[in-house]
Amino acid sequence: MERRILDGHTLEAVMSMPIELFHNSKTTVVTCIMVFTAKQPHPTGKKTWFGYWRDDGYVKTKHRGRIDAFDRWTTIRNIWVSTYRSREVVPGLSVLQEVKSDSEWCAEAYLDVDYEAVSESELLTATKRLLLHQVMTINEPSVMEGMDGD
Repeated sequence: MERRILDGHTLEAVMSMPIELFHNSKTTVVTCIMVFTAKQPHPTGKKTWFGYWRDDGYVKTKHRGRIDAFDRWTTIRNIWVSTYRSREVVPGLSVLQEVKSDSEWCAEAYLDVDYEAVSESELLTATKRLLLHQVMTINEPSVMEGMDGD
């Protein structure tokens, strides 16, 4: 499918959107935006701009849904629009990457991770969540493989 798309169109940009963008819907959706130039095959060597737009400043509230409680959205939006228009590379926010039909088409695949920015408490929380997930899915065959004590 991706080969057919790139054979006929140019992938200009991909933006990864906030995880809970549609939190009120009955399904969980990982959302991204893809920008194409139609009817122009994707040139070999062309770099696509990837934006990591996960944090839009909105917070989830019990009775009002996602709201801009701290008035951060306007500033964040302006940064997003400016970096997109100029195809600017900003560490942790955007990157330029050559893509092919067999490449990943998401920002997360190409962004450098700043491990210094991860606090000990964040690491501990993530580890606890992983362990909890493993305990909760212990009866699933993929988790049980290799746990027979041999």
